[in-house]
This record gives sequence, structure tokens and C-alpha cells, in this order.
Amino acid sequence: MYDLGVQDAEQGEPRAFYYQHYYHYRRGYDETRRKLGRGMAAGIAGVSLPRIAAAAGVVVVLMLLSMTLFRREPSPEPVPLAAPTSAATTPTIGATRTPIFPTATRVPPTPTSEPFELRIGRSAVVGNTGGRPLRGRAEPSLLAPARVAFNEGDVLMVIDGPVEADGYTWWRVEGTRGIGWSAEASPDGSVWLLPQP
Repeated sequence: MYDLGVQDAEQGEPRAFYYQHYYHYRRGYDETRRKLGRGMAAGIAGVSLPRIAAAAGVVVVLMLLSMTLFRREPSPEPVPLAAPTSAATTPTIGATRTPIFPTATRVPPTPTSEPFELRIGRSAVVGNTGGRPLRGRAEPSLLAPARVAFNEGDVLMVIDGPVEADGYTWWRVEGTRGIGWSAEASPDGSVWLLPQP
């Protein structure tokens, strides 16, 4: 095989199959070409110039195709929140890009009203008594004498409290009927003094 490579190198016509598959043929061919000073430029391994150009074109097309398919899109900028409006908005013309995954957006805190609870200076309504009056006592205790009786639906002003005694939470309330210490709720959870805004 080596001698065949030498012989083909002297003639300048390599056999492509032998050159690609047989080491000794290729070695003989290359050494002889070097000695003759021709190198391996013209017609190496029997590959013609149009074939090389076609292969290079295919490689370039594949590279361009892969660059367009696997191009990384820039991440979208977060959109600032707009204040809610009552008027209808007109749709925008044109395509808009939406991200594949939802992005976190900040929601401004909304002003919250204070919770309804009994406090000094606020009003309360007598309720859940089953039609019986709510007693207003002289002191925050079950043993203190009753001074006033508030009917269901009476609006009262909280003027003192709270005081924990005898298993109840007591508030000093004032209504059109008078002033007294009344329990906020029953032991079973029925609220008698309902806070008002």
C-alpha cells in the first residue's frame, strides 16, 4: 500500500478511498508529495473544489439557522402599575409581547381603615341580648348593684375600660338612660356591646 501511495503521488492522482482508509497508502503519498515539493494542495484525497464549497455552504447555513433558533430574547422590563380608572380604556393596536412566566409586580399598599373594636371614645350598640336589657352596674363586678338598664339597639359611648373581673370584660358606657359598667360579651361568646365605626 505504501508503494501504491508513492506511485500515485508521483503521478499526482490520489485514490480517494485508499487515501481516506489506508494509513500506509496515505503515508507513502504524503511523504512523496513533500519530497517532490508539491504538498497536498491540489486534489487531496480526490475531493473536488465544488464539493468543498458546497460543504462549506451547508455549514454556514446550519450556523445561521442555529443562531436564529437559539437566540436569547432579552427579559422584558417590569411594567409599572397604573392607577385604577373608572373610564373604559381603548385597546392598543399591534402585537404586545407577554412573558412566558409571570413576573412579580409590586402592589402599593392600600390604606386600611382601623378595625372595629371597643375603645374609649368610640360608640357601641347593644345587641344579642334576646330582648332582655343589658345592665349597667356601679362597678365592674357581678356583685355590684345595677344602676341602669340598656335596651337592645341603644347606642352607647365607651368612656372607660376595659377591666377584667368575674370572667367578663367590662366597659363603662354612657347612654341616654345613664352611665354604668356593662360586660362586653357572655361567657359563651355572644357579644353584647357591638363596636361601631
